[in-house]
Amino acid sequence: MIKLLLSTGPVENAAANASISTWVKVLNNNQAGEVNVDVTVYSLNGEKAQIANSSFVVQPMSSEYDVFEITDILEYEVEVLLSNSQNVLVSIWGKDADANLVAAHRFSNNELSVISQTDNKNSVPKAVNANTGSKKSKAGRRRNR
Repeated sequence: MIKLLLSTGPVENAAANASISTWVKVLNNNQAGEVNVDVTVYSLNGEKAQIANSSFVVQPMSSEYDVFEITDILEYEVEVLLSNSQNVLVSIWGKDADANLVAAHRFSNNELSVISQTDNKNSVPKAVNANTGSKKSKAGRRRNR
C-alpha cells in the first residue's frame, strides 16, 4: 500500500464568482480494502494557516465526500492524505454562492500535485516532484473546456 499526499497548490479565490465552499470527493475502486482519507484546508491569506480538517473512510467500490466552508478566503490550498492510493481517485470542486460549480476551482485527479508518497512496507517517505502527479506536459498549459 502506498500512502499519498495530494495538493491543489495555491488557489486564487479573489474573483467576482468566488467559491464559498470546496468539495472533496474520493472514489475507492478497490474490490476489497477501505481507504482512510484525511483532508486539510489552509488559508493562504498571508501566512499559511489551517482552517479546516476532516477524516473519513471510503469503503471498497464506493465514494464519499466532504464540504468545507471557504467564504472570505482569498487564497487557499486543499491537501488530501490517502492511506492507500491504489485504484483511488480524488477530485476537488469549488461552488459559488448560488451552488454553481466554479470551473477555475475544479481539480481532477490528474491535476492534483503529489506532495509525498510513502510505501507502507518500509515506511520511507519519498519526496516527489510537484508535477509528477499531473499528466500535463507543460506547466500553465490551458485546455478548452
